[in-house]
Amino acid sequence: APLLSASERATRRCTSCPATYDEAVLQSLRTWRAAVAKAASWPAYVIFTDATLTAIAEEMPTDRSALALIPGVGQRKLSLYGDALLALLAGADPSAAAAEITKSRSIQ
Repeated sequence: APLLSASERATRRCTSCPATYDEAVLQSLRTWRAAVAKAASWPAYVIFTDATLTAIAEEMPTDRSALALIPGVGQRKLSLYGDALLALLAGADPSAAAAEITKSRSIQ
């Protein structure tokens, strides 16, 4: 089916198609996003939308070039958050990954 909504285009599947992500991975990404957003005093969707996090969890990219191909991950967000996202996908603790972002002041 054609992908009509922004969410469908970001996740690269129609809403009626079954999800292929691991719920624990998606929860880890959401926990990380919440911590980064709180530290920056921004709404969470400014960091990444739910659709982008879902796409990341479904694609499970293993390098920056694969991560850059996901809708919603532009060059700026890739440079700010790429390493943290890849670490999360490899099993890093979300709080530790968020603390690294905050410590490096990349979010400012």
